[in-house]
Amino acid sequence: MADATFELGPLVFEVEHRSPGPGGGPTLRVRDAAGERLRFDCFLEDAHWHAAPDAGDALTRIPGHLDSLDWTLSELGVDLEGYLAKAGYTGPEVPAGDARAACLAAVESALRNPPAQLDGLSVAALRQRSGEKWRTYGEEPLALWVADMDYPVAGPIQRRMARALALGEFGYPLHPAPTPLPGLFAERMRSRFGWSPDPGRVELLTDVMQGIYVAIEQLTAAGDGIVVQTPIYPPFFGALRETGRRLIENPLRPLEEGHALDVDGLRAAAGDARMLLLCNPHNPSGRVLSQTELEAIAEIAIANDLLIVSDEIHADLVYRGHRHVPIASLGPEVEARTITLASATKAFNIAGLRLAVGAFGSTELRKRFLACPRHVRGGLGALGIEATEAAWRHADPWREEVLTYLEANRDFALETLARDLPEIRPTTPQATYLLWMDCSALDLAPSPYRFFLERAQVALSDGPAFGSPGAGHARLNFATSREILADALARMTRAVRER
Repeated sequence: MADATFELGPLVFEVEHRSPGPGGGPTLRVRDAAGERLRFDCFLEDAHWHAAPDAGDALTRIPGHLDSLDWTLSELGVDLEGYLAKAGYTGPEVPAGDARAACLAAVESALRNPPAQLDGLSVAALRQRSGEKWRTYGEEPLALWVADMDYPVAGPIQRRMARALALGEFGYPLHPAPTPLPGLFAERMRSRFGWSPDPGRVELLTDVMQGIYVAIEQLTAAGDGIVVQTPIYPPFFGALRETGRRLIENPLRPLEEGHALDVDGLRAAAGDARMLLLCNPHNPSGRVLSQTELEAIAEIAIANDLLIVSDEIHADLVYRGHRHVPIASLGPEVEARTITLASATKAFNIAGLRLAVGAFGSTELRKRFLACPRHVRGGLGALGIEATEAAWRHADPWREEVLTYLEANRDFALETLARDLPEIRPTTPQATYLLWMDCSALDLAPSPYRFFLERAQVALSDGPAFGSPGAGHARLNFATSREILADALARMTRAVRER
């Protein structure tokens, strides 16, 4: 049975993900009223195509040194009529122009993106992974802490990694020679967020935190004050401590339904600061700062000559009803003082491949940042570059499917806590897959993190690690299957009721 069908005049294109596994891939059938005219088996191994397969025509192999999916899409785009002629098609004329381009684009998206595997995850299999999420706490706790998703990565990324393995693609990457990623990033920002950064001022980095460290070292001096909106991703604190900079906290204001930027606090702090570290969407609260809040930040930064380093790694994980606005998009004055840091790693679950981008709002900022020699920053991994290109070019259908599932997981967690643990006050995240929970009313000793780890066998992130506003809090990662999430919440409920 086809997973997706698309009509183009007299033709029907059917996409079927019938051959999963390391050497498999999707099948594309092209039919008309008389039956199947063409079939392309876009496998990673032994890929081939058939003309008039119903008539028993012999298969034709696709050249093994080419990606069979890329080859199929290219051939149909260039010579669909020629392939139909080989299959004996004599039917009505097939529409061309925009209609054909739109149909083939939809076919491509369906071919490249098999349904995401979001349910039925095996805890035993997850524990076989080598990453820190499932290895840190041993064999008993459910791991709902570090910000990885438990889901298998998108089909386009899996396919690109499998092909890299088959080709032995483990040599030096094509960098610092030109890669497509700066242009891809700029186009993605334009199409998704209405911001058009200059690709010539986009640099590839190992990860977002490397960008923060280098920006601090190159653009500020020891002892300079740097403003941070707390609670905040814990490595921000390490970056200031290890570089000898001075932390200036501007805590978010807790509200009944979340957190808000303390504009007056930022204005008071800005006069004693050189740089603002911004995290938007915000980790751990899940807030997506409004345009009004961002405009206030921009006004304060310009008035006080603050540099802005904006971590926007969660920009592709924003839920319905909310909109991410890159702060550099607010105008040339604020853009000129902003370094925007982004990555495919969070939204596409490839953190271990270590690739990020930094977009510099001015040539001067880029020049000062790059005064730190490239080899001090370390090399880039070829697989990270390949995976990021596959994600940004082809994997958004997977991301959108995952985001829908995450939103349902978020709502399930909120409803379950409200029913079973009403003493916990979670913030409803507008983005990310992280749930910031105020557990203060439960008075869990010695801390919510330690209590749930020891008494419930659920590993969360420790609230105080995110700064002083994190006392009495814990952060829960709900990017897992509904079954695992429900089990974790049930364990937490039992532990509280049985204490």
